Amino acid sequence: MPHSADPLRDATAVALSWHGVLFDRDRRSIHAAVAATFARWQVQVSTDELTATRGPTGRPHVERLLSMPRIAEAFRAAHGRWAGEDDIASMARDLEPRLAEAAEAAPQPNEDACRAIRHLHARGLRTAVICCTPRRLLGPQLAALERAGLPLDCVVTADEACEPAPAPWGIFEAVQQLGLGEAGGLVLVDDCPAGWAAARNAGVRSLALLAEGMPGGDAHATLRSLQELGGA
Repeated sequence: MPHSADPLRDATAVALSWHGVLFDRDRRSIHAAVAATFARWQVQVSTDELTATRGPTGRPHVERLLSMPRIAEAFRAAHGRWAGEDDIASMARDLEPRLAEAAEAAPQPNEDACRAIRHLHARGLRTAVICCTPRRLLGPQLAALERAGLPLDCVVTADEACEPAPAPWGIFEAVQQLGLGEAGGLVLVDDCPAGWAAARNAGVRSLALLAEGMPGGDAHATLRSLQELGGA
């Protein structure tokens, strides 16, 4: 991934990912929730494994972790069988209230993201946030976002999208709500490979906000910090 000297070239709108960009920059709250669910199933998950599989949370994160050989084997060793559909569904149900608690643990939007959104709006760019989590699990964060009074033109959650990233539906919904003539005018800022893949699948440009310990991916370009969007 090249570093971008002009990350917003030809952009008419910018969308930020919710987890890891707008909220919970290091995803500690989300990762603690996922780790607690796996611990209940007698599987210990490391910080490196959580970081390597960062992306849409909830059931998708459970599935990504269980696709890792060490974690799959740890589950088999604890239960005498590989994790099946019923196990994954049960773990996803167990995780839901933990995700709501994670939103309470990290309720404030990241200040650099708030500054960047205000600066983008002042430049005449339309702004959006895309999240792969249902609104019912985001209560404190949604309330804080409203109090912050950010000039967001749309907020897209799992309630408006058919499937999480890397499926492109959340981006398609944002393009429609923003009233863009074509998807190519949108730039997505995300911190995970699933988001960058969703951008490619939707035909929009992606900027990777680099996170410590996160492996490189196929974003169009990278950001070392949101300051590079201006105003941060």
